[in-house]
Amino acid sequence: MSASWRRKVRREWNALTGGPLSAGWWLIKAGLRVVFAEVVFMGLVLLNSEMAAIEAVNSGDASVVSLVVLVSTTPDYLAIAGIVFVVALLLPFLPRRNRATNRWE
Repeated sequence: MSASWRRKVRREWNALTGGPLSAGWWLIKAGLRVVFAEVVFMGLVLLNSEMAAIEAVNSGDASVVSLVVLVSTTPDYLAIAGIVFVVALLLPFLPRRNRATNRWE
């Protein structure tokens, strides 16, 4: 990997281990990133496979908490949610492709 990717990883690691305020801010950003990714991806998964549950929430017959219970009690959904959690948490450390140079940074 390139030097810019190593700088990016060093910057994220320093933000995580730089003290209570920077670590707290990093954890808040990571938590928001994980929540957003979980809502988007698990929403798509549930739209694809559990349309009845989505319709029940939409009509008011069930609460949104029932979707959380559905995801947390189904092993397949729990595995998908775990993968999304790990990827969203590690996202700042993954390299990006620079469109101008077509190289990983």
